[in-house]
Amino acid sequence: MKIATICTGIAIFLAPLFIRMGGSEAVCEGVVITIADSSRHSFISEEDIMNALRATGIRVTGEKISEIPLTRLEEKVKEFTELKVAEVYMSEDRKLHVYANQREPVLRVVASYGGDFFIDSEGVIMRRHNLYTPNLHILEADMVFVPDQMTGMNIYDSGKTLNLAKAFELVNYIRGNSFWNQMIDQLMMARDGSVTLVPHVGNHIVRLGQADNYEEKLNNLLVFYREAMPLAGWDRYRVVNIEYKGQVVCQRR
Repeated sequence: MKIATICTGIAIFLAPLFIRMGGSEAVCEGVVITIADSSRHSFISEEDIMNALRATGIRVTGEKISEIPLTRLEEKVKEFTELKVAEVYMSEDRKLHVYANQREPVLRVVASYGGDFFIDSEGVIMRRHNLYTPNLHILEADMVFVPDQMTGMNIYDSGKTLNLAKAFELVNYIRGNSFWNQMIDQLMMARDGSVTLVPHVGNHIVRLGQADNYEEKLNNLLVFYREAMPLAGWDRYRVVNIEYKGQVVCQRR
């Protein structure tokens, strides 16, 4: 009885929209595509989405609204791994609407084999598009990237990307700190997960080691930068090593 009541309520709620559309004989008068963040990112274009809709072989414009399989069309649009949100619906203007929101890349990874890719704010791997490269932190990683297998996956879902997930968290910390965000924009990760930072200022690299306790390590480095570097000179050292707890070990040129 309760289920029947709920279904009746839904029918009553949708009835006005159905009537405004013109009933069961109403036909679709066109397609409207909205990419919410197109001014910031251009991974996917309106043309890409329209081509995907056409590829389904489903006719839309001029067809009865009641016979258009919206779910199938939405599933097709959701195949774009670059999209975080993809919705397909019909509105009272008798047009099919596609609403899309692209993923927010936060890190570009240049793999030693297999090309390079982006990682979005949720840890999802995105294909790199040559037409657009946002200004991101770059991680040069000694790893094998297999686009067909890894694109669309979350780096937290596989043990094979554990070190990549740790480096991703390190980059998020750097991005959230105004000083380090300006100081560091390039990182290198070895096969064992050890990380090296390349600062903007000075002619040295910073060996962070494993991406564990990075906050403590960077705090030690900050003290060293503030107290020692102005006296020694920013070009005096070739390597600054902060991987050992409570220590900053330097190699001169």
